[in-house]
Amino acid sequence: MKAAIYYGPGDIRVENISDPKLGADGIVIQVKASGICGSDIHPYRVSGLIEPGLIMGHEFSGDVIEVGANVAEIKNGDRVTAASVQPCGQCHWCQKQQTHRCSNMKVLGVHIPGAFAEYISIPLALLNQTVFLLPDEISYEDGATIEPLSLAEHIVERTEPTTEDTVVILGMGMIGQCTLQTFRAVGVSKIIVTEVGKKRLEVAKAMGADVVLDAAEEDPVQRVREATSGTGADIVVECAGMAITFQQATEMVRGSLQQAFETVRPDGKIMLVGIYEQPTQWLPNSVIRKSARMIGCYAGRFPPAIELLKAGKVNTRPLVTHEYPLDKVSTAFEAQSKTDESIKVLIKP
Repeated sequence: MKAAIYYGPGDIRVENISDPKLGADGIVIQVKASGICGSDIHPYRVSGLIEPGLIMGHEFSGDVIEVGANVAEIKNGDRVTAASVQPCGQCHWCQKQQTHRCSNMKVLGVHIPGAFAEYISIPLALLNQTVFLLPDEISYEDGATIEPLSLAEHIVERTEPTTEDTVVILGMGMIGQCTLQTFRAVGVSKIIVTEVGKKRLEVAKAMGADVVLDAAEEDPVQRVREATSGTGADIVVECAGMAITFQQATEMVRGSLQQAFETVRPDGKIMLVGIYEQPTQWLPNSVIRKSARMIGCYAGRFPPAIELLKAGKVNTRPLVTHEYPLDKVSTAFEAQSKTDESIKVLIKP
């Protein structure tokens, strides 16, 4: 099969390699569409994050073409997507059927071969745990966006939003865009977004953002204060993975300094989502003084994300700005790296 092999920053080559092997507990999928994630861009720019010789890619959809002897409920011809985190099936947590807590978790495209190839092997195929059927209403292209949408859905679920909340989203890449649409689907009072890429700002406005701030031309912290009558936001989601946006997030959350310690409840909520390429330094005083909650969020929930797409409550198709064949994988990575022009780039073997 053809596959895109990572050799180092800026060096991805399409080569002919052996087809993936089928394990008794797994399946083999013919990849129809695969998205380039921000976490794929990190090793494309920075060395030492993954081992050379690996196939990256973990956002994908396709058709099942081989099924292992021990696999139930999945058959050849099924249209599917799969979780990026793959459990071992053997540890304490896997034996308790809590595969999301697996002690030996592997990530597609990071620890084991990923989806920038004609075929991908899923080592442990469990329906509705690691592998998910695509409804007829969802195209392969949309299916390749379910993984980032699943994270956005999980982000929103963890914030426990109310209809009165004001939400700020920092960074309007794919995760930020999906988070915007998911907040809009569940219902909040106001959504404010910040970004430097013009294309991403335009799409965010079209997708329902109430206030769109160009962080390259205006002070996001000041503008958020103005947009919230000085109170700040109830929920801030940091999707950019940059030191400056991390600091801005801690400054934007609504605080309540008069609350007594004995009766304090978490006030503002800061969701940390963006993956950082470099360490960041920060002074936690703002979070402490505001009694804010900082919440990390990694990986998502596929079934509710699939339902959002199926019901038409979220539309990820406008977020796909570029499509390339596998042979143009280097061009695709360069396009995804241009935040002023792209949101989601798909590779179609």
